[in-house]
Amino acid sequence: MLAAARPAREAASPSAPKKRPDLATIWNHTYLHGEAWLSESLPVGGTVKIGVPRVYLVLGAAIGPLDRRAGAVWGLGLGTAGRARGRFTPSLDAVAWFLSSDGDDGIRQARLLQLRPLLAWQFKRDGQVSLLAGPTFNLATANHNGNRQWSFGQDRWLWLNTADDQSIIRLWPGVQVGLRF
Repeated sequence: MLAAARPAREAASPSAPKKRPDLATIWNHTYLHGEAWLSESLPVGGTVKIGVPRVYLVLGAAIGPLDRRAGAVWGLGLGTAGRARGRFTPSLDAVAWFLSSDGDDGIRQARLLQLRPLLAWQFKRDGQVSLLAGPTFNLATANHNGNRQWSFGQDRWLWLNTADDQSIIRLWPGVQVGLRF
């Protein structure tokens, strides 16, 4: 009877070799999602989110503002996803978008920083496709060469709109709607 208890104690000891996780276990614990969305700031965009279940890297591409300089916009950020509650899953992303500028308007560097609290709703319980919606909080900054006529964000409901000799800063709320898959 004493001999039977000894192997169980040895198996539970800290010196017992630990089993390495296999590729399937790692894959099942990886957060990997794509999103396609519409927004008032960046009209059409998409992101890939990769990481562990609670923290992930956001890589994005979008079409820039629909004015005379519309072009590709690239984004990089971090996010976190909450626990699913039924069909609903909350998430929070912070993304820095690097806006294109042709230099004709005197803008040297332009950025859009977004904070995006989002809520995803699964079409089917335990399904892969979700409807995604939420507000965005947008902070646009640009460095200029004396021309303060930067059009990005100027026709939004601005909470802050300031310019000095070198920079322009704009802050406004927005909305984002899309699909997560």
